[in-house]
Amino acid sequence: MAATKKTAAKAQDIKAALRKIRRTDFWLCVQFADTLLRYIEITMKQDSVVSRLQGSALYFLLLKGGESTPSRLARAMLRSKHSVTKIIDSLEKDYLIERSFDNRDRRVTSIKLTARGLDHLKERFTRGNERAARVMGCLDAGEQKRLVALTERMRKRMNKILESSSLTASEKKGDN
Repeated sequence: MAATKKTAAKAQDIKAALRKIRRTDFWLCVQFADTLLRYIEITMKQDSVVSRLQGSALYFLLLKGGESTPSRLARAMLRSKHSVTKIIDSLEKDYLIERSFDNRDRRVTSIKLTARGLDHLKERFTRGNERAARVMGCLDAGEQKRLVALTERMRKRMNKILESSSLTASEKKGDN
C-alpha cells in the first residue's frame, strides 16, 4: 500500500528493499558503471583533455576510418543527432575535426578527424591505458581478459536491446 502522506520509510521496509536489490547483480553493475564514469570524468578533467562525450565522438570517428556523418556518429554513440551536433561544434572549434559538405548536395555533411584530432586521440589512449592499468592492476591477466570479454558481450547485448526498443526512438526526439 503506497503512503499518501510524506512519511519516513520504516526501517523494516528499507531492509526488505535492500535484500531484494542485493539479489539483483545488475544493480552492482549499475553502481560499477556510475563509479567508472565518474572516475573517467575526474581523471580526464585532471588531464585537461576533452570531455568524455567529446572523447567518445573522436573514438567513434577513428573506428569509422576517420570520417562519418553526424547521423551515423549519433547512432554509434547512442545519442540524439542534436546532442552530437553540439559535440561536433566544440570539437570543430578546437580543430580536432573538420566539417565538409557534399558539392552535389549541401545537406550532406561529412565530419573528418584532423591530424590534431588524431594526435589528441593517441595521447588520450596513452593516458587512458595508464588509468586502466592502475584500475585493473588488482586483476591478474586471465581475470582482465575475462572481464573484457564479458563486458563486450554485455555491451553488444545492450546495444541490440536499445536498437530494437522504443528507448532509441524517444532518445532521437529529445536531448540526452
